[in-house]
Amino acid sequence: MKQFNQTSQKIMLAIQITKASLLICFFFILWYLLYEQNKLFLTGEQANNTETLTEVHLSSPSTLSSNITLNTINNNDSIENPLNELKELNKRYCGNPTCKFLFVYNFGEQETKANLHFRSFSQLAEKLNRTMILTNVGSSQISVCQNFSFNLYYNVTLLKKEFPNVLYKSEDDFILWLKERDQIKNKLNNINNNEVIPPLSILHSNLRRYDITSETIYRNVKPVVSLSECLSKFGPFMNLTDPNNSRVKYTIMDITKFDLKTEQSRAKFSKLLIDDLSVNEEILLVNSYVLDPLFPVIMPVIPYNDYILNEAQKLKEKLSSSYIGIHWRLEQSRPELLPECAQGLIITLNKIMKEEGIENIYLATDYPLLSSSSQSDTFTKITNYHHDAIRMLNETFKINTWVSLGGLEQLRKNEKYDTEFIGPGIQGILDKLVCVNSNYFIAGPKGCSRILSTFTKAIADERSNRLDSGLLNVIDRWKIPL
Repeated sequence: MKQFNQTSQKIMLAIQITKASLLICFFFILWYLLYEQNKLFLTGEQANNTETLTEVHLSSPSTLSSNITLNTINNNDSIENPLNELKELNKRYCGNPTCKFLFVYNFGEQETKANLHFRSFSQLAEKLNRTMILTNVGSSQISVCQNFSFNLYYNVTLLKKEFPNVLYKSEDDFILWLKERDQIKNKLNNINNNEVIPPLSILHSNLRRYDITSETIYRNVKPVVSLSECLSKFGPFMNLTDPNNSRVKYTIMDITKFDLKTEQSRAKFSKLLIDDLSVNEEILLVNSYVLDPLFPVIMPVIPYNDYILNEAQKLKEKLSSSYIGIHWRLEQSRPELLPECAQGLIITLNKIMKEEGIENIYLATDYPLLSSSSQSDTFTKITNYHHDAIRMLNETFKINTWVSLGGLEQLRKNEKYDTEFIGPGIQGILDKLVCVNSNYFIAGPKGCSRILSTFTKAIADERSNRLDSGLLNVIDRWKIPL
C-alpha cells in the first residue's frame, strides 16, 4: 500500500511538471507571434518610405537599404562609381588616374627624317610625362593618314628599351580610350543630370621651322580649319569642331633654323619648348614640320621590324654576301646630264670590281621599279633621259634591286599592302639596310643626283660606325667623265 502511494505521488508530480512546461511553451509561442507581427508591420512601413526615396533619388529599389542614412551613401556610390571607372580606365591606359597624351599626328617628311623627328618627340613626351601615341605608318611616312600600325616599320619592344620612361600606345589603343571615356562620361552625366566629366581638353599646336623669322615665337591662334581630314577617323569620340565633345585651344610655334642647328642652341630651345607645352590638357595634338632635332642629344635610329631586318639579310645572302651598294636618287638631277652620269657610274663600277674583286651590284633608287610611278612622292617628272640612263646601266651589268631579288615577297602577295608598293614605302627601309651592309658604297655626284639626301647620309652615318666589321669604305661619289 505504501509503495502504491509513492507511485501515485510521482505520477501527480510528473503531470504538474508537464502542465507547467506546456504553459511556458504557450506563452513563448504567443510572445513570438506578437513579435513577428510587429516586425512585419515595421518592415512594411519602412518599405513605404523606401519607395518614396526611390521615386525621388534612385532608379532601382534593389540597391536600397531599410536605413535612410545608408540610402544616402548608396546614392552617392552610384554617382561616384563612373568617376572611379574613369580613374581605372586612365590607370589601365596611362598608368595614372589622369591621362595625358602626346599625339604628333604628322611628322612632315619621309621615313628617314620622320624617324629622327619621332625620337625627338619621344624625348619631349618623357620631359612632359605624357603617354605618346604610336602614329600610323605607310608610304614611307609616319602620319595619321596612313593605314598601317607603327610596328609595320618599327620594333616597338626595342623602342621601349630605348625610351624606358615613355609609355607608348597605338592609334587603336587611343581610339579605345576615347570610346570608353565617352561611355563613362555619358553614364555619369546622365545619372547626375549635370555635367560632371567635361568634354575632352585638347591643345592643338603647329610646330614648324620658319626660316624668315629672326626669333622663335609661340603664340595663340584662331581655330585651324585646315586640319588633317584624317583626324576625323577618331570621331565621334574626338570631334574638334563640337564644343560639347572637345574644347580645343590652338597655338603655333615658328622656329628659326638657327635654334636647331647646334647642340648648344637646341639645349636652349628645348627648355623653351618644354615650358610652352607644359599644359594640363588631356591631349596635346601636334602637327610637326621642324626638319631638325629638337633636343641636344640625338637618340639612335628607331629599330626596324624584325621582318625587314630578316629580308635585308636574305638579300645579302642572295648577293653572295659581297656586293657594291649604289644609291642613285635621280630627283633633282639635271636630266640632260644623265647619259654622262651613267657613263661615269659604269667607269667607277668597273674600277671597283676589278680592284676589290666584287662581282655583284645592288641599286637603291627612286626610279620606278614596280609601276610607272617613282619611289618618291616629290619625284614626278620622269623623262627619256632618266629611262636612257637606267637602260645604259642595265645593258652593261647585272643590276640587282629589291624587286629582282624577291624582297618583301610575303607583303607583296597580300592585297592589304598594295598601296605600300606604289611610290615610296617599306621598300625604302629595305634599300637602306641593304646598302648599309654592302662591302662598298657609292652615291651620285652633283648634277647626277640629289646631294643633300638624308637617306644617303643615314647610310653613310651607319657605315661609319661599322668600319671595323670589314667594310671597304664609308661612301664615295662617282665622277662625270670630262
